[in-house]
Amino acid sequence: MLVIRAEDFGNIVRDRRNDLGLSQKELGERVEMSRQWIVRFENGHAATATFDHILRIAEALDLDIEVTGL
Repeated sequence: MLVIRAEDFGNIVRDRRNDLGLSQKELGERVEMSRQWIVRFENGHAATATFDHILRIAEALDLDIEVTGL
């Protein structure tokens, strides 16, 4: 899926987390962030997310990230 906006990635994370049967708290523990941070991230408020956060989330959810030029 192509991510254009922060909301897009938040939706992907939420869907994958649900597919894996993880709670927001469990994902937060896996990536060493609070449940509240995960809630905000999934709701498209990713302004405080660093690239490290994105990589930790992708790893925890077994997601592949591909960066390409447009």
